[in-house]
Amino acid sequence: MIFKRPSSWNRKKATHLVALSPQDPTYLQLEKHFQDAWTHPKKTKPQVNAIFEVVLTEESLIAFLRYRALVEISRVSKHANEQLLFHGTSRSCLLGDAKTQMQLCKLADCHLCAIIRNSFDVSKCGKRHKFRRFGTGIYTTACSSSEFFPPNYRINYLNCFLEADDYFAGVPDSPFRAVLLNRVVVGNPLVRHHNAEEITELPFGYHSVVGVPGADLNYGETVVYANDAIRPAYLIVYASNVPPEVRVADLKSILTTLFKTPIAA
Repeated sequence: MIFKRPSSWNRKKATHLVALSPQDPTYLQLEKHFQDAWTHPKKTKPQVNAIFEVVLTEESLIAFLRYRALVEISRVSKHANEQLLFHGTSRSCLLGDAKTQMQLCKLADCHLCAIIRNSFDVSKCGKRHKFRRFGTGIYTTACSSSEFFPPNYRINYLNCFLEADDYFAGVPDSPFRAVLLNRVVVGNPLVRHHNAEEITELPFGYHSVVGVPGADLNYGETVVYANDAIRPAYLIVYASNVPPEVRVADLKSILTTLFKTPIAA
């Protein structure tokens, strides 16, 4: 799903955020998309606090568009199959808690700011965790909720099985959580129903792996293996089970559910 909005880029050297107005049609469409994608039956749909557009540098956007064009040329349909997919990671600052808090931090363990600043790097996959469901790649999901993962679990910002709300880890002083919505060139996907950790490269003619729920997966995953196949597009900040007017709350009361596959500690 791609929203009809001009491709964002800037001639500055640094990527930055732009807050969207709650009355902006794009904001409303993204908010609905986030809520509709919150499919976990044991998680109450959260209130969206703010949505920011990620404005890429010209160099970063051009590299992404070049890759997308190559995928289009290679497919019979001449369509890149670009999708907006979620990716959750850890945040060590208060980025996005207020609409004026848009400055990316430089904390070494703030993986959210690192992704926004530099985009994704497939070489970082698995640096801290051995389990790679579909090999070394960049993992995203269409589900904004999935299953909860303990907030004190520290994760590599490109850990290869990250999914949306499950894998967000924040700071104790903030009642908010955050997730990235990314432009992903899915192209021609290789559909898998079972884990395939042995994948090192895709067969000729394929551009991604799509994991289908039912066998080894509780929720769907989409994996790409090229850095330029994905770019962060929006940052959605929300508070689970907390009314918008509440600014201090404990978000650690959600129960951990069982995974069908092992999670590396």
